[in-house]
Amino acid sequence: MRLLTRTGAVESDEAARLLVARQDPLLVAEAAKAMSGDNWERDLRAALYDGVDALEPSPLHLAAVAHLLGGERGDTALVTLNFDTLLEQAIESESRVRARSTVDLETDADGFDVHHLHGVVTPGDAEKVVLTLTDFTRLVDESETWQLEYIRSAINRGALVIAGTSYRDPDLRQWLHAALRESPGEHAAAVLLAREGFGLSKSQFDQVKSALESQWRAVGMRPVLLHDFSDAAQIIRELRHLHDSEYPAPQDRALTIWRSHADRFDELQTSYAAQLHDDALAMGDALDYSEMNVTLWLADGRGKLARWASQDRVQRSVDGLRLIESGHDSPLIAGRTLASDSLLFEDIDGGGTHRWRSVLSSPIPVPHPRWPPFTSAVLSIGLPQPVETYVPAVRRWSASLTEIVDAWSTRLSVTAFGEHDE
Repeated sequence: MRLLTRTGAVESDEAARLLVARQDPLLVAEAAKAMSGDNWERDLRAALYDGVDALEPSPLHLAAVAHLLGGERGDTALVTLNFDTLLEQAIESESRVRARSTVDLETDADGFDVHHLHGVVTPGDAEKVVLTLTDFTRLVDESETWQLEYIRSAINRGALVIAGTSYRDPDLRQWLHAALRESPGEHAAAVLLAREGFGLSKSQFDQVKSALESQWRAVGMRPVLLHDFSDAAQIIRELRHLHDSEYPAPQDRALTIWRSHADRFDELQTSYAAQLHDDALAMGDALDYSEMNVTLWLADGRGKLARWASQDRVQRSVDGLRLIESGHDSPLIAGRTLASDSLLFEDIDGGGTHRWRSVLSSPIPVPHPRWPPFTSAVLSIGLPQPVETYVPAVRRWSASLTEIVDAWSTRLSVTAFGEHDE
């Protein structure tokens, strides 16, 4: 939509929304390109990056990069349909090794490559961008492209995992159809499908699960149905361990954490409440606000999140804990934080009897002595002022929050799995 308004194809954001909602976006992009003329690449860069302070890799980016770096050099390749270079950014951050964006079959022997099937756009450059209907039609018309050759070669080497794409691009459909037709039978193409991407409620998702599975199998894919985008990231983190006979799924590890805490409920209630009180003092110093409510939420391994401990109270029994739904559409920020595996800071309704005006909520990853870390808890902080009040001091309080969350990661892990090297 930003591209439409920037190029003058439409005059308002509302007109852009209407156009995109009621027509094929590939055709809509033609209008922007026609208006842009010789400034097309400049307008693409501006639409993507102007007004954006910083772009950070998502949990899915980080999981894919962790898988890449966790095996032998060359046994995993990363391919993207996105124009941005967030995968490259994550690779360089995690490995300190150069990562190169490539739009052809060339590889870098000294670094890592990320192949961009639809081109790449950075703040300073744009290369071989595929965005409009004409761009896609030209690619589909070509019987042999570097993209098809690359995908065919990749599937012949091993399994293909597709995550974070709608599979609507006509060229991708054609490439995968051709590549899968010629691939060894044991080399599957798995597609990770998150309920979050469909915008469906849990009950609606249950109603269409069977149809979703059937339609993807019909086109040669193996569907893996999930609830949240972060579930896809966790699956990718777990891939290298799935065939281990002793491997426990993340839900089983979450249940182990829950039971280890339930077995020591009274003892941990006292110590955790005291620790949360200390955490509140530390965050109060960083925020210059002493009034807040710090709460630890713990996943029960069955899709729920429990308000396990708070700074100002000691719970009497496990049965008395407040349980909420987790998920991207959870009514509470703690549930959404667990699902997104990301820090959230949101204003809340200050009317009625609500004491708090905003909530800062952080996921707590729990390391395991053998298996990948996974998020099984959340730390939430209720605050008396709106989010904008605390933004100027973000550098100060974010450092304190990181220390607190890291300490809880270790504390929960030791309680459940014993002392170990992280």
